[in-house]
Amino acid sequence: MTSQQSDTRRSGFTLVELLVVITIIAALAGLAIPAVGVVMKSVRRSAMKAELTNIEGGIDSYYTKYNDYPPDFSDWNIVKSHYLKIFPDIATSELNLLFALCDTFPDNDPSATPPTSPAPVYDPFVMDRAEALVWSLGGFSSDPQYPFTGAGGPLELPPSININGTATAPNPALASHYQYRAVRNAPIIDFEPERLLLSSIKSAAGPSYNSSTGVYDRNVSTDEPRNVTGLPALYQTPDIFPAYVLRDGHKPAVYFDARTYAWNNGNTAAPIVFNAYVSYESDSNTSSLDPDSIDGIRPVYTTQPNTPPAGGFAATYGASAASYQFANPSSFQVLGPGLDGRYGYLLDGNGGGPSDSAPVFWRTDGVLLGLVVGGAAQPMTGVSRFDITGFVPSATNSMRDNMSNFITNTFEDELP
Repeated sequence: MTSQQSDTRRSGFTLVELLVVITIIAALAGLAIPAVGVVMKSVRRSAMKAELTNIEGGIDSYYTKYNDYPPDFSDWNIVKSHYLKIFPDIATSELNLLFALCDTFPDNDPSATPPTSPAPVYDPFVMDRAEALVWSLGGFSSDPQYPFTGAGGPLELPPSININGTATAPNPALASHYQYRAVRNAPIIDFEPERLLLSSIKSAAGPSYNSSTGVYDRNVSTDEPRNVTGLPALYQTPDIFPAYVLRDGHKPAVYFDARTYAWNNGNTAAPIVFNAYVSYESDSNTSSLDPDSIDGIRPVYTTQPNTPPAGGFAATYGASAASYQFANPSSFQVLGPGLDGRYGYLLDGNGGGPSDSAPVFWRTDGVLLGLVVGGAAQPMTGVSRFDITGFVPSATNSMRDNMSNFITNTFEDELP
């Protein structure tokens, strides 16, 4: 009799085995996903740091080419002296045009003649510390007399201007007829066009102006607030100078010239002016200034003290400011807002924007410096790292991840 053996081999997995495999895969994924997040964060940070390093290299190249650092446009006397130095044959009209684009009169009416009374006053926040970077490193015309308006320069006259429906030839004497030239000659830095805060003209026929609405359509910056109650109209009028962001939706890279970290326009009797970059936004529902949107930064101090004032007290803001040394005291500071895209909203002693006469500064170790007249010229009492005594909670302070050209990574990485 022949015996037959049945084949007892089986295929597939039991339900228990499948559950074990799924559990193992889930556990591995749980371990891997945070690691991937850390890696991606590190990659994004490294990319932003590389861009800041590239900008720093561009400024050094600018110095090599012109034997002077670019101005940050906080002081017109320095701006004017700089361009007279690097462009000895520059036409007076070029400097006059640049001044007119940066004065206290809005450039939103292309039919108006320049005002003569009261005299125009230079405004250091029209070309702000972020826009000065793009202006200086974007390239100038090779025309020695017309480096701004010559071929490939930063300013251009369009072929025509449509004023209230009528095509009109542009007037070279009117600052309001000029716009920013997006493609410039021999740039030191090739800024990616999509990350320039610039709105291109909508009409192929050229810029247009409607006197009934006051709307002037030309290449303009998009980083100015619009229709904000309580903010001077000048700061709500778009200028033509774009800034550059390291990532979409972030605040732009900022540049401070060492000559104007703190300055008084060459007049020793004048009060010290403390440099700053600041941006505002409006509440979308009320169009009023949104306090939570105030964001800015001042030049950063180091922990290196200078000779303290006699008796340990400062009689003036200048003496208080001199109590510590600025980072890069003889060159420049380039700052980036880090991964959160914000610098921080603490620029004055009351916890707000730069509207008061008592500014505050960050130190590289995270201490907040208050410049107090008649008080001790030292870090504000009770302030330790980013615990800002009720102003900004440590966990939410956006200053911690800011980047610079004088700190290896971020301020948080450098804290003691």
